[in-house]
This record gives sequence, C-alpha cells and structure tokens, in this order.
Amino acid sequence: MSMSLDHPALSSSIADGRTLYIAGRWSTATDTFERVDPADLRRVTGIYASATPGNVEAGYAAAAGAQPAWSETTAIQRSDFLRSAADLLENRVHDAALTITADMGKAIRDARAEVLRSVAILRYYAGEILQPSGETYPSADSHTMLMTVEEPLGVVCAITPWNFPFALPAWKIAAAIGFGNAVVWKPAEPACGSAVFLTRILAEAGLPAGVLNLVTGSGRKLSAALTGNARLAALTFTGSGAVGSRLRQAVADRNVKVQLELGGKNPSIVLADADVEDAALQIVKSAMLHTGQRCTATSRVYVDRTIAPTLRELLVKHADALVVGDPYDEATDIGPLASVEQRDTVAGYLRLARDENAEFLTGREFDSDTCYIGPTVLAGVSERSRLVREEIFGPVVTVQEVDGFDGALKAANDTDYGLSSGVFTRDVATAMTFIRRTQSGLVHVNRETSSVEPHVPFGGLKGSSSMSREQGKAARTFFTTTKTAYVRWT
Repeated sequence: MSMSLDHPALSSSIADGRTLYIAGRWSTATDTFERVDPADLRRVTGIYASATPGNVEAGYAAAAGAQPAWSETTAIQRSDFLRSAADLLENRVHDAALTITADMGKAIRDARAEVLRSVAILRYYAGEILQPSGETYPSADSHTMLMTVEEPLGVVCAITPWNFPFALPAWKIAAAIGFGNAVVWKPAEPACGSAVFLTRILAEAGLPAGVLNLVTGSGRKLSAALTGNARLAALTFTGSGAVGSRLRQAVADRNVKVQLELGGKNPSIVLADADVEDAALQIVKSAMLHTGQRCTATSRVYVDRTIAPTLRELLVKHADALVVGDPYDEATDIGPLASVEQRDTVAGYLRLARDENAEFLTGREFDSDTCYIGPTVLAGVSERSRLVREEIFGPVVTVQEVDGFDGALKAANDTDYGLSSGVFTRDVATAMTFIRRTQSGLVHVNRETSSVEPHVPFGGLKGSSSMSREQGKAARTFFTTTKTAYVRWT
C-alpha cells in the first residue's frame, strides 16, 4: 500500500522532536526515536524525544511546584478549564482523528468516534467535579458536627497505552487534574503523536505550567524514574499484566496509591434461546473492530451446542463482510495493527493455531511487509491452549461448543482474567444469574463486551485489575483522599 507524500495525516501528526512538555515549555532530548505509519511502513509520521530519568525528575519537580496553587483553585474554575478543553478538542476532531490513525492505524471512523468520546469525557468530569463533596454525620456531642473533606492526593503518574491514545489519557488526566492533582504523563511510544496533540489542547485551554508534564520515550528505560520519585502520590496505569505487576512491586514499600487495568480474555456466552443473528453481529463488532485491540474485546465464545452451526455460519458471514484496508478511507472497517511488534505477536498466535490444528472458520492473508491481519474465527481449540488462555490483542476469536448455561459459565470463568463478560439470552432469570455468578468487573447482557460509557465505574476482577475502579464517581474515590473533621462550638 502506498500513499502520496502530502498525505493529510502528516500535517497533524508529525513532530519535530520537541515532545517533552515540562513546566509549561516544549523541549527535546539528546536522543530521539521515529514512528512509522502502520498502514505504510515506509512513512515516518513522527520524531519524538527519548526522555531521560533527568527529564522525569524535572517533570515531578514541576508538578510538585504547581500542584499546591492548582489545588487552591475552585472546583468551578477547574470545571471551566475542562469545558474549554472539550470545546477546543471538539473544534479539531478531524485533525485529532488523523493523528490517531497515523499513530496506530485505527480506522478513521473509529478514530473520530474516539475523539468525540474524549470530548464527552472532558465534559463529564467538568460536571462531576461540581457534584457534592464530603458528608456530614451526627455526633454524640450536641455541640459537635462531624464532616468529611475530600482533598487531592498531590502528584499523580499516568502511564497510558496506545490502543485508545486520546480517550484513556483523557479519563485519567481529566479526573486527576479536575480534582486538584498535578500529573506526570508517560504515553506508550506508538501513541506519542496523540499525546502531543492532547497536551497542546490542554495547554491552549489555559492549564497552568507544571500541572501536566509530558515525557515521551521508552517505558523500560523510564520505569525506575517514574515509580521511584519521592514526590509520587498515586500511580494510574493501563497496559499489560507483566508491566503492571512490576510497577506495583516498585511502589509496594511506599504509601503510593495504585490503580492498574491490565487486560482481559473476555467471554461471550450464546444460549439456545438467544437471538443468534444479533449475537453474532455483536460478537464480531466486539472481537474485530479496532483490529481487536481493545482490552474489553470479545475473544472467547461459548455457544450452546444446539445452535452452534448457525452461530458459526453467522460469525463467518459478519467477519467476512468487514472491509480491511486503508485506515484513512471512510469505507474501511479495520485498519492495520498498531505496529510491527503487535503484528508479529498476533501472527505468532495464528502460527500456534495452525500448529495445534485449529479450524480456521475464516481468516485473511496479507503481505508480511504490512501490519494487516484479517478477522479470524477459530474453532476446535483446546481449553488449555494459549489461544484460549492468553490475551492475543488482535482480531481473533475462538468458538467453543458447550451444553447449557452451567457448562458455559464454568468455562467462561476458567481464566486468570476478569475484565468483561457477556451473555446472550431472552430469559431474565438466566441473565440475572449470570450477572451474579460471572467473574468479571463489567457484565453485558445481549450486548458486546467492549461497550463502555464514561459515567459508570470501569475495572475488572482477578488478574485484570488492581481492584480499584476508574471513571464515574469511582474517579473521585481514587484521585482524592478523605479527612474527617470534628467541629465543636460552645
């Protein structure tokens, strides 16, 4: 696939190496790194600064210096700032969407939807921080009032992934600064163009210098500096379980608040009484759109044996109908995977499927010099296979036949993960039983497992989460601390 040198994405995504934003100033570093367009590996889309531990230290110093004054602003002032940022971003949806696509290959329609979702997130937190704060309680003393007061934590480190390069940082950063904290932000390397874009929006909206500090570069090289700083009060991370575990261990001996979201291996159960056509469509949307690069994507399907042939046929029909191609084309449903590394990972799982003699109900081949992998539906896979046990993070779903609800639920719960799960049924009692017995933090009935809204808590169970929750009112709980005041008068 070839694109002209004046492709419109370049105008909004390319960087010149000045991608460190510390204390309100843009700067570069001695070393830089390039990112290429996953839709055309010959095209450089950005040159980014490789931050050093010294840059991270400067970011923490700036955040610690700015946070006290920021926390003294009123909630109304911070709300006004978030609304201004939302308005600015809404006016630049087109450029922001192109930046996402250039960064990590997301189909332009999905990229645009992500930007609009980010606008909604900013507006949501502009309202949420104006909700009642604290509580009052009766006292045993008639001349004493008891009340709680919520206060910001201080300096927060946000480490964000590449798969939602606007929306995920937006819901972490908007909540953190909305409740009066300052932030040091380290985005994943494939998302740096989007990170620069969003930071510029927040700066243009009037965020004081030092309240948000952006450091781009290798997470492996910066991990110790990010987690070891004495000013760190809280860490919020979304990414792999292995990295999340290391981060948690790095701060375990200090009083650092930790929020981890670590992926999923999300099941959908299709029972004999389900609307099979709708179930197949919902599953394919969840498993395949965004090229399967969503932690909430459906990756395992358990279907009642009596309807399995019908479901398999419909899954193939809907998967084959998806348009895989140029992510800048409005007609495209699925673009490339985010990087060569991600392509190689998913391709490795498909080789494993062939080695294990899995049945490929559908799949598409692409040249090895691209990042494209087509929607793939697998059957005949062992429950102990890595294909069923591990997060693939690509457009791949396995289909297993089961006998009834109990067998399906047992298989669905047999995983180290617990982020999202779903059931398709017309029976209310079965649906309510599933809600109670499924081992996941997000539960869907007759819906795709990847559906998420910003005003409700988000998080998983088991190996998918630190058991904290993001979004909604849960964000207030994480990004603030509570004091209890005893007020006596005479």
